[in-house]
Amino acid sequence: MPLLVDRKPPVDYDDRAHGEKFVIAFHWGENSDPVPTEVVALYKYREEVLVAGTRKKDWNSYDEAVEAGKEIADRFVEKYWRD
Repeated sequence: MPLLVDRKPPVDYDDRAHGEKFVIAFHWGENSDPVPTEVVALYKYREEVLVAGTRKKDWNSYDEAVEAGKEIADRFVEKYWRD
């Protein structure tokens, strides 16, 4: 039986350019894996929750996965916001 590990929760993030609010969520691999296998950046627009982007990769840590989610959110804002 695989050992279960504590997994950290989704992360709230305000993008660097405009302070738009995102949630960085994760898909996990095996029950014993403490590092997510996929990052999903979510953005609430009016009453809808949009997937701003996803990325799959073999990260070395949870913190690296969080940083990838922040990059996804920042790129989403760069693409869709006009100053």
